[in-house]
Amino acid sequence: MFLSFPFLNLPKILANKDMKKTLLIALLLIPFLGISQTKKPIDGFLGIKFGSTKATVMAALKAKGGILNAKQSTSNVIVYKNIKLGHRDAGAFIVKFINNKAFEADFIFDPGLEAKTIEYYYELVNDINEIYGAGDVQKKFQEPYNDDVDDGFKITGIKNGKIDYSTLWESSNKNAIGASITAELTVELVYQDNDLIKQAVDNQKAKEKSDY
Repeated sequence: MFLSFPFLNLPKILANKDMKKTLLIALLLIPFLGISQTKKPIDGFLGIKFGSTKATVMAALKAKGGILNAKQSTSNVIVYKNIKLGHRDAGAFIVKFINNKAFEADFIFDPGLEAKTIEYYYELVNDINEIYGAGDVQKKFQEPYNDDVDDGFKITGIKNGKIDYSTLWESSNKNAIGASITAELTVELVYQDNDLIKQAVDNQKAKEKSDY
C-alpha cells in the first residue's frame, strides 16, 4: 500500500556561511513506501524534549557551548552555531517554536567538498540508523540522470534539482527525523514533533490566507 507522511517539514534552507538568507518554514509532503518504526523513540533532539520552552532550549544549548546568532533569530526561530551532533559540527543549528513550544530542530552540515556530499549524507544516515533503526530511503532521478552514473554527475544533478536524496525515520507516535541533500549541497537533518508541526502548519496556512 502506498502511504504518505503528512506535513513533514524538510526545509530547503539556503544556508551560506554567513546565514544571511531568510529562514522560512517550507512545508513538504513526502510520500514513501512503508513506515519505519524506530528502535529509540523520537521525542526530542540533543537531549532536549519536544515542547520545551524557548528559555529551556536556549539554556540547554548554551550549556552545550552553543553560540546564539541573534541577528538571524526571531521570536519563533533561534539560530545557533558551535553545535555538534555526535562528532559532527553543524554549520548552523535552528530550533523552531509554536506557542513557545519547540516543535522542530534543523541541523545543517557542510560536507566541506562537493565531491564528498553524497558520502557524507550516507555516513550520517548510517549513524542515525544505528540509533533509530533503518529509515525509509528515497532516491529520485530525472532524465538524463540515473543511479548508475558516477557521483560527480550526480552532484551536478542535485545542483540542478534533478536528483533528490532523502531518508525518513518515524516513531510510533508519528514524530519523525528526515535527512536530505539540498541543491546547495548541504546535508540537513530535521527532528520534528508530529502534533506540534500540525499546529505550525495550521498557523502558517491561516497567515497565508490572511495575506489575501
